[in-house]
Formats: sequence, structure tokens, C-alpha cells
Amino acid sequence: MPLTTRDLTLAALRAAYAAGSLTPTEVCRQLLPAIAASRAVFIARPKDEEVLERCRYLESLPAAQRGPLWGIPFAVKDNIDVAGLPTTAACPDFKYTPSEHARAVQPLLDAGGICLGKTNMDQFACGLVGTRTPYGIPANAFDDRFTPGGSSCGSAVAVAEGLCTFALGTDTAGSGRVPAGNNGIVGIKPSVGRFSTSGVVPACYLLDCVSVFALAVEDGAEVARLMENADIADPTYRLPNAAHLQKRYQPQAAFRFAVPGPEFLDDSFQGPGGELVRQAMAAAWGEAVARLQALGGQLVPGFDFAPFAETAVLLYGAAFVAERYAGIRAFLEGPAGRPAARGGLADCSSDGRMLKVIRSIISKTSNFSSADVFEGLQQLSQLRAKCRAELAKADVLVVPTSAYNYTVQEILAEEEEPPYKKVTFRKNANLGRWTNFVNLQDMCGVSVFSGLLRLQPNGSSNGATSSSGVAAEEQQQRAEHLAATGNANPVLPFGITLLAPSWTDEYVASIAAAYEKATGLQAGPLGHGVTPYRSQQAQQ
Repeated sequence: MPLTTRDLTLAALRAAYAAGSLTPTEVCRQLLPAIAASRAVFIARPKDEEVLERCRYLESLPAAQRGPLWGIPFAVKDNIDVAGLPTTAACPDFKYTPSEHARAVQPLLDAGGICLGKTNMDQFACGLVGTRTPYGIPANAFDDRFTPGGSSCGSAVAVAEGLCTFALGTDTAGSGRVPAGNNGIVGIKPSVGRFSTSGVVPACYLLDCVSVFALAVEDGAEVARLMENADIADPTYRLPNAAHLQKRYQPQAAFRFAVPGPEFLDDSFQGPGGELVRQAMAAAWGEAVARLQALGGQLVPGFDFAPFAETAVLLYGAAFVAERYAGIRAFLEGPAGRPAARGGLADCSSDGRMLKVIRSIISKTSNFSSADVFEGLQQLSQLRAKCRAELAKADVLVVPTSAYNYTVQEILAEEEEPPYKKVTFRKNANLGRWTNFVNLQDMCGVSVFSGLLRLQPNGSSNGATSSSGVAAEEQQQRAEHLAATGNANPVLPFGITLLAPSWTDEYVASIAAAYEKATGLQAGPLGHGVTPYRSQQAQQ
């Protein structure tokens, strides 16, 4: 029988190895053809024989020398170095081949893991949609007409489709959470500095973190422990916050949780699907809150989400965007780029080596001065004070993982405008409302699947604006697209994310694991009891 996501959890593989019913070689012999047949999930892979040689080496080790990830297959996002495999960050002109593994990858190999390749992503980790790549768009594991989420799209899809047990992503603005939510799996977003980012292509160097996609919360938490950075000489090492360490390993028990107010949630659930989709999302959210309460959670009244929302805007709407330029400055200003003016920046607004939407975002750097940077830092400091006061009211802040489920067609229509038009990306920006503030506010989190959205979009042809504030024309376009591609009533996963101050990673994971168990669901379409929908006519 072919391996499924249920067979690939850490517990299932370990049991199969212990019983002798499977070997690492047999597992990889099944996975490699499926990986080769997958579309746009991987950018680079080792040769099959290299993978099988790794398996033979692991099988030759005596039991006492077999690490905790012995024979466990995993994948790595293509902005994280794996020695001998090219790193592109989804930009072919940026390509280089590292001679060393990223520091977050090395302990996984030391523990006996098997790296199956480098996964697709939004170019330079700039996006939450998974469509901003020249290597093709990975199909959402549930329905290929909808976005897989980004920027770690390939890693999330690889896990959800049962191509590996876990995968590494990165998370600066939500890239380790939105793809998890869109594909019905678990996403671990650690405290910044918990894992080393040495050997990771910078997005925003001071905010970046490596993330983990997994089939279960406990799987992701275990992998995370192996990746913890204890090297004080590492330039990305950060001293844990002593005030939060006492809660770090506290077992899950009664807890206080906060949620955004209805004025934030109602707006989030509005989009091209119209009122019926809004109702479905609101109902799924209500079920999540009730489940948390049934677990012993106490809903905190009067929580003010406004400073978190203000923080989210800073990441792309203020001078912080300049760090995205700084991260790849050598590439932008190098021999093949645009030399910077004296004391200035390169004009990357027409740099054909990057996708149009990416260069549109990075070129915004020229709108800000050095004084703007310090003004932004001061504004962030003020917002952090307000957020600390709110977070003191609760143990965890709970938000929807993804603000909305957009189709690939809807994203491409907005971001691939003709050359003479300005690129817009309001839908991608909307996805960041529950994610962009997290690293700026120095928080950790776990995204966990919560239920299903049975979407029945209602279209209108009168061209007016619906009660939800969405143009009826856009609703009509979605309804027609879904009907024309064979399934007018898609089924997609709904997820939530539990967030808390940095260095409470294990505490948050304990609550998330209990929540996961209470859902009665498992990861991916199979774990949700859903048959993936694949349409030949879907917009690519």
C-alpha cells in the first residue's frame, strides 16, 4: 500500500521501523517517484541514488548510534542552505551552491534525517500567497484553484501531500503559518533566535526565523527542540527572555486566552466569496473559540487588538521594508544589477531578474530615509509597550491562521497587471493582518488545523457592492470560475494560531497539541476526510 500522511508521522515511522515492516530505503523508494511526479513543489533535489545511499548508510549504523530522526524524510525551503544543492530563493539569477549546511539543517542530519530536496517559495520569501515564483505554483493540497499560501508554499504542500514527514520553512511575516493553515497541517513559528538563521537568505535579517511544518504538533515541537541554537558565537543567537522561561515548559492546564474583537474579525472574513463564505468562516471561528473553552480556556474580555493591528502595518508600510533591500543588497547592486547612485540605492523597479511584484515591493525602500527608520523603531517601541500591557491579560492570543482563502486566479489578476499599470497586492496584504505583527512584537506561535470550510460562494451580476463591502462583480467572477472548473462548492481547511511572548514556545505547543487532539482531525486532506480537488482548467 502507498504511504500516506498517517504513515509518515514520527510515531508511525518509528513503530514501523521498530517492527521491521519498513526500512528507510523502502520509505524513500516509495516517496521518490511521488516527489518526481509532483508539480512545482520542489526546485532542486539530490539524485535518487544519493538519497538511497544515505538510507544504506543509516541502515548500517548500530542501534546505539541511530539518532532521534533516524530514517525520517524531510524537505527544506529553498532559501535555506543544504550543502551541494543550489539555493535560489526562487530567483534563478540569484542561484549559488553552498558548501555547508545551514545551522538549522545540520542538527537534523546529525539526528539521522534524510533530506529529500529544496522546496518552492515566493521569491525572496516576499509574499503570503505562494504564487510569486517562476518555478510554477504548487497546488493547494485541498483544491488546486486556491493558493497554497506563501512564502513557504512548497514545504507546506510537501508535508500535506505526504511527500515527507516534516519540512523547514521561514517566517518573517507569516510564511510559516499561512501555508500551514491553507493546507491543513501544523506550523511551528519559534521565538526569533531560537533557531540559527546562519545559512538562510535574509528577508528581514533581524526578524527572520526558520519554521517547521509538521503532521502533528508534537512532531513539530520535537523537531524544534533538535534545532535549538545554543551557540553564543552564532551571529543570530539571542539570549532567552528570563521572565518567560518559567512558563516555557509548563504543562498545558487551565489557561486564559484572548481574541481580536469583532470589528477586526468581521472585516477579515469578507472577500470574493460573499456572504455565505463570510458566514462559514465566522462559524468555524466560533467553533474554535468554543473548543478552546471546552479545553479549560478562559476567554479574556476587553482585549484591545488595535496596537497589534497597527504593528502589522509597519512591516511593509514603513521603513522596515528597507531591510528587504539590505538583505540582498549585493545582488541588487552587483555586476548584473543596477549600481547604486553615490550615497543612494540601486533602482530595482525595473530589474528584470525579479518578478514584477517583488521588485515593486523592494523598490519601496527608496521612499524612506534613515530618519524614517529610527522613527519606525520608535513607533514600534511605543506599540510594544501597549501590546505588552494587553498580553499580560492572557496566556495566549488566538487568531485565525489565514485571513481569507483566495483563488490563484484572484491573486494573479491583481498582481500580474499589464506593464503600464501599477502592481497592487491588497489581497496579500490582507493575509498579513493576523501574521505581520508577530515577529515585530517578539512572539512565538503554533498554527494548528481546526476544521473545514464548506464554501458556497454566491455571485451577483448587478455590479453593485455587496453588504460585506466586496464588489458584486468580484463575487460573480469567483462563482463563475469555480463553476467553470467543475466544482462550485469547494472544501478547504480552517486553522487557528496560538501566539504568546517569546520563549514560551513549549507552553504554546502544549495547548496547541491538546487543541489538535480535541478536533479529532489529522493533517492534510486525508486527515480531514477530504478528497483533494484537481481541476485541469484551474488558473495556473
